[in-house]
Amino acid sequence: MKSTRTLYYSTLGLLGGLCGWTLMQSGFHVFDALSLSGITGLNIVWLNKFIYEGALIGLGLGMVLQARVSLWYHQDLVHIMSKMFFGAVVGSATGLFCFGLGHFMQIWHISPILSRLTSWTLLGLFIVGTTEYFRSHSGILWPRIISGGIGGFIGGGIFELLMLYQMSGPEHLYGLVLAGFSISLFIGLYENSVTSFALRVLTGKQEGQIFLLDQNSFTLGYSSQNDFILNGYAEVCNLHAHIYKKDNQLFIENTDADSEVLVNYRKVDQQAMKKGDVIKIGTAQLQYYEI
Repeated sequence: MKSTRTLYYSTLGLLGGLCGWTLMQSGFHVFDALSLSGITGLNIVWLNKFIYEGALIGLGLGMVLQARVSLWYHQDLVHIMSKMFFGAVVGSATGLFCFGLGHFMQIWHISPILSRLTSWTLLGLFIVGTTEYFRSHSGILWPRIISGGIGGFIGGGIFELLMLYQMSGPEHLYGLVLAGFSISLFIGLYENSVTSFALRVLTGKQEGQIFLLDQNSFTLGYSSQNDFILNGYAEVCNLHAHIYKKDNQLFIENTDADSEVLVNYRKVDQQAMKKGDVIKIGTAQLQYYEI
């Protein structure tokens, strides 16, 4: 299961890099067309092609990374699209900032390779940071962000090596795809290292779906704001239950006074979970197990 998720995240990174490359090519055609039109002001620093490239790469990576969890759990299309839109906006702003800083480093006579590696590293840090910001209750925010930075640095190094040996493909296609792959891979590897338990849905519409417990805190309910969304089940509340880690043990607690949480068919307000426990939330049944 964990290896499948790593493969899935890595594939999304490949797609993010490909999306960034596609957007970059389309954007450059627009940029060249505007330049030929005689419009003044296109040579200012903020329209420098290196910075522009960073904004479009960030847009592509941000879009897929922001929606990766929603896609993994097969959430509804509107929720996924809203995540992708948010990721695209934040990712483009992040890419603009990171590659803009790299451009100014070159103006300040810092090595072009070092400047570009700094841009890629910051892109990995900030792309992951912005996607994890709204999951800050996970309790392991910084390790995830650092893993993104490591992926960005290694991806940037691959990009530079491919350029050095003139193997980057048409307009840096291979470099961008592998850089996106590297960032996503390191996120997946870190998340696998902190995942030992999961919840499997036993009944109803989502039967067979698995929720990986890779954070220090989770919420369950039918609202789209929850970490684990239970759709199509009667008696499930907006925010029904809370799972959290304490002293290396996971606990579940009821968060709605008008609802019930049952563990092994006994009503609980708060209880430590053990391997094999069956948890009932509304009409949904889930099992807690090791992976």
